[in-house]
Formats: sequence, C-alpha cells, structure tokens
Amino acid sequence: MEWEWLTGQVARLPAAEAPLSADVGLVQTDGMLWIYDVGASPAAADAINGLPGKKTVVLSHFHPDHMGNLEQVDCEAFYGGAFTCKKAGGGIAVSRELFLPEGVHLFPLPSVHAKGCIGMEYGEYAFLGDALYPAVKAGQAVYNVSLLAQQLQVLKGLRAEWFLVSHGKPFAQSRDAVISRLEKLYAQRVPGQTYLPAELN
Repeated sequence: MEWEWLTGQVARLPAAEAPLSADVGLVQTDGMLWIYDVGASPAAADAINGLPGKKTVVLSHFHPDHMGNLEQVDCEAFYGGAFTCKKAGGGIAVSRELFLPEGVHLFPLPSVHAKGCIGMEYGEYAFLGDALYPAVKAGQAVYNVSLLAQQLQVLKGLRAEWFLVSHGKPFAQSRDAVISRLEKLYAQRVPGQTYLPAELN
C-alpha cells in the first residue's frame, strides 16, 4: 500500500474494501507525523509503522474501519472524541478546538453519522473522516436538522480550501462545494422537522 501525496507534507493511504479500512491521513511537520485514523487492514498498519519518526494519532470517530489498527500502530499519543477515547480505553479527549504545535488544528465536528467526530485541519486541507455522511433511519438516509446546522457552523469557520472525506469519491472535495450542498439541504427544512432526507429535492 502506497502513500498518495497531496502536497509535500500531506498524504493519504486510500480506503480499502476487504477488510473494510478507512482512508488514513498523514501530515508531516518538522517535529511530528500526525496520523489521522489508522484504518483496519494489516497493510495500513504496516504502512503507518513504516514511516520514520515520532507519530501522534488522531481518531475521527470510533468505528472499527477507522480505529481498528490502534493497538498495532506505534505512536506517542492519540486524540479522539470522549466517546472514542472511552471505546479505545485511553487517549486525549478533544472537547473543544485545539491549536497544536506546527499548525495542526483539531476540532469537534457535529455529525449524525457517529457520536463525537473530530476533524484535523492543516493548511489548505481539513480531514473530516465520515462526519459529512448521513445516518439511516427506517431505511432512508437522513441528516438531523440541529446537528446539520451545528456542522455547517463549524465547517464555515475552517480556513481549509479542501475537505478530505474518508471513502469519498473524490477524496479531496472543494470546501465551497461541500458547504453549498449542505446549505441547500438545510434550506429544505420545515418547522418542527427533526430529520431531513439526504438527497436534494
């Protein structure tokens, strides 16, 4: 499995289907390798461990395809939402924005997809994991109206021009296009409505 470089400092390992393994993000700063999600496949764990240097892991959320390799990966520390850290049995819980050394920005990201999602912004890129995806209720893909409003507020506050979406096709999506699509969905809400269909009318 090969790293795909978006810039000289930002890369990813592509997601895989068998076993299901999320995209793994990498930010290479002067003092640290920041790994965003660790995937679940042996190949992903080998690729991460094959990187020379100190590593800090950021877990987007608790789903196995994103954090399954945690015990197999050699890292200095790991960050995640409180629920993710509880599932992982440790870690540094992110409950508010953190501006870490060398320009790494961690932030809670409200999402209907999973409880306690965390994003990681660096320069013109923001790793978002699965946070943009809907949930499924009664067989229909939906967004929670309140969480969608909160998510939009966070996304609009980011400086990144590109949102990196795990399992996404494409992986790198224009900030403006993503926000525009979600705003159009949110505009279709009606008073008293809890969930919105994920598809635009």
